[in-house]
Amino acid sequence: MATADSTKETTNYARLCRLLVGVSAHILRETFDKRRPPGNLDTVLSSPPIRRVLKSLRNKKILNPSQWDKLYPAIKSSVSSKNFDITLLMVLLRNICGLAPPATGWDTLPPAADTTLEADIVRIKCYRNTVYGHASEASVDDATFNRYWRDILDALMRLGGAGYQSAIDDLKEECMDPDFEEHYKELLKQWVMDEVSIKERLDEMTELLKEGIVY
Repeated sequence: MATADSTKETTNYARLCRLLVGVSAHILRETFDKRRPPGNLDTVLSSPPIRRVLKSLRNKKILNPSQWDKLYPAIKSSVSSKNFDITLLMVLLRNICGLAPPATGWDTLPPAADTTLEADIVRIKCYRNTVYGHASEASVDDATFNRYWRDILDALMRLGGAGYQSAIDDLKEECMDPDFEEHYKELLKQWVMDEVSIKERLDEMTELLKEGIVY
């Protein structure tokens, strides 16, 4: 349920959440499907090299049991990227799709001159963090909104193609009721919390390795 009446600024924030969680997830899924086509995804995931990578991520608790079950369902042929959330898609793109990290790494906003696919994947996460920086007020003024929207749009257009332009333009103007706004705010929050959890696990692993403890 919505907890407050909508204003232009709160709707701006919700629109950015929707663009990041909704459209970005769809485009990242398409990006994944191009590299790991749905027709033989179960075969790819079952191949020893890929399964070894994913099993390592599971052991490090970067993949949780729910995500693992989506990758390896009881009926192997039923695996589908349609069931992968945006956090899982990000992990898979970084680890089993043959992508190399940008020069600035997977966690730092790349320079504007770097418009590679990998850089734009990183941009989506960095823009998400920037937008989530407004979560406490859940509002964004028009000038800031337009700047963020353009940055996210540019990255999404390079990743997904110009065919998304019209749909994204519609999202910018489409009415959103308060409950709908709250839904996308919560989805963005969940995405951030999932990533925070992953980072904490990686930090824990690093400390254990420093102490010579085998995990």
